Amino acid sequence: SQEGIPGNIPLRQQKRADNRESSADMLRQAGITFQSNNAGAHLVVKHCGVTVDFWPGTGLWCIRGSIAKHRGVNRLLSRLHAQENS
Repeated sequence: SQEGIPGNIPLRQQKRADNRESSADMLRQAGITFQSNNAGAHLVVKHCGVTVDFWPGTGLWCIRGSIAKHRGVNRLLSRLHAQENS
């Protein structure tokens, strides 16, 4: 059983909430536009003609039209910046 933090929120839930906030901030700082759905649990990222579904709580993302799944906001940012140069 996980220890909770003040307010009895399990650590896993708190980590996902922190990830949602920090990932959205990282996208904003990089100048990447996105639409936030489900209170920030799902972001639709559009950049240079590519649409990406991104779940920042877990770091999961996939490019629409592809079945490949990826993880990590830094990898997502790298992929989007690479798209700028292609």
